[in-house]
Amino acid sequence: MTRRAPYAFKASAERELARLPRHARVDFWRAVDLVLESPTRPRPGLDIRQIRGTKSIWRLRFGVYRALYQWDGRTVRFVLIEHRHRVYGRLDELGL
Repeated sequence: MTRRAPYAFKASAERELARLPRHARVDFWRAVDLVLESPTRPRPGLDIRQIRGTKSIWRLRFGVYRALYQWDGRTVRFVLIEHRHRVYGRLDELGL
């Protein structure tokens, strides 16, 4: 069995996830299963990239939505979940 990284949500990211349409939440959880196996390794079916200018912020693409997460080497922490048109404009809000 593959060892999975533990995960957590920033409270605002958890609220953002709850507001997504059902199909987007399903897509999110499918992608998260793959992320937790290896949080920094892109592969077929998993579109992730490190955000330029950051050391530990990664972007997960699922449909027209994006989830930003921090990877500290042990835990995946989801900090922002938003539509692709709005997510990058909110990076400054994170204060990371």
